[in-house]
Amino acid sequence: MPTCEHKLSGSKEKIWLPYYFEGRERGLKPHSYCTKCGLIKNLSSERPRSIGYFMNLIADLGQRHKIAKTQVRLIALEMERLNMDDSFGMDRQQQEDLFVDITVKILNLPPRAVSELLI
Repeated sequence: MPTCEHKLSGSKEKIWLPYYFEGRERGLKPHSYCTKCGLIKNLSSERPRSIGYFMNLIADLGQRHKIAKTQVRLIALEMERLNMDDSFGMDRQQQEDLFVDITVKILNLPPRAVSELLI
């Protein structure tokens, strides 16, 4: 996915969409969007994490399981390819789900072994 340097729409150009707080729908709220790619800005209460957070989780996994440097690099490249650090259009739950999928696929571990680190 090519990265976009998001340019926010003006305050008069916002789109009214449902928003969620603590996992529950809380009505409608004006959402900004990127005028270049059209992606709507995430307004959820769960702010996304940085790639560094997930790389630290991989280091924790490395203490429990044998992980080669090549596998760590493959995971990092896949996270970058999927643009996991785009805080504009991705929330924390989506990031965590992607991280578990990527890690399970590359390390051949059970999903439970990876998802227990996210708690």
